[in-house]
Amino acid sequence: MCSILLVEDHDDTRQAFAGLLQSWGHEVFASDSTARGLALLDKNEVDVILSDIGLPDKDGYAFIAQVREKGSKVMAIAMSAYFTAGDGSRCREAGFDMYYPKPVDLLSLQIVLGRMSSRPGRKRSAAVKTEGSPSSQAA
Repeated sequence: MCSILLVEDHDDTRQAFAGLLQSWGHEVFASDSTARGLALLDKNEVDVILSDIGLPDKDGYAFIAQVREKGSKVMAIAMSAYFTAGDGSRCREAGFDMYYPKPVDLLSLQIVLGRMSSRPGRKRSAAVKTEGSPSSQAA
């Protein structure tokens, strides 16, 4: 279906989310930081980026701005437990296409990813590949 880069610093959330995305048939590259996420993007072509905003090395806004500076047009979706009224505009200005407050509306996300999957040329494998802290390698 889709090839997804998941950037989430909370180990349990990252592993659970990666497992859910994989169960939906998506290929998942999981990272616990923006630096590792950028490294995964350098090595892998993805259809979608799902990124938390609160990350340990840079925030998600700086991360997606850096992705966009490289010329990437990949669909980018922000996630955060701390969204406020102005954060939607801030997400779009930084380069995100969509944003979800946590807890994420999973049905809505599944529909969005399903639409991405139906576009020609999408990948069909379902694997989880992680880069991050030793505990994230178990996914």
